Amino acid sequence: MNGMTDDGSPDYYDVWLDQLTRISRPRFLELLLDRAGVTITVELAQCLVTVSLREPIGVLELAESLDQNHPKVSRSLARLEHLGLVERADSPADRRIKTASVTPAGRSVVEAVNRGRRRLLEEALADWNERDRTELARLTQRFTDSIAALIETDDTVT
Repeated sequence: MNGMTDDGSPDYYDVWLDQLTRISRPRFLELLLDRAGVTITVELAQCLVTVSLREPIGVLELAESLDQNHPKVSRSLARLEHLGLVERADSPADRRIKTASVTPAGRSVVEAVNRGRRRLLEEALADWNERDRTELARLTQRFTDSIAALIETDDTVT
């Protein structure tokens, strides 16, 4: 993996892997939370943001979404609940299941995280011209749509 094709241009596979690796690093996520002015841990922030995207959500579904085990997610939810960022309730579909939803205070934290993402993006693209920014957005959307279509049509993905 040298990042270049035979003609000297960047290899898209290597670039994609590099991107995934870099934005998954704890340091990147810590930088994001710093830009957001959010003081909870990366783990709790990831849990809170995922709850906000899928609420109301049960622990098992949340654990699967975060690729973590049930006890770990349960502890994270308990901490978020203690902080007043999520609330738990019985599921309307199955009272044996508790679901989590984001509170107004939690929503403020999620909004701060989103503002932090935008700040990081603006910093990263500060010296890019508008045409390059537009082209990046267009190509990234096209790529994302292609990946989503693969996932949706592949019945082996659960």
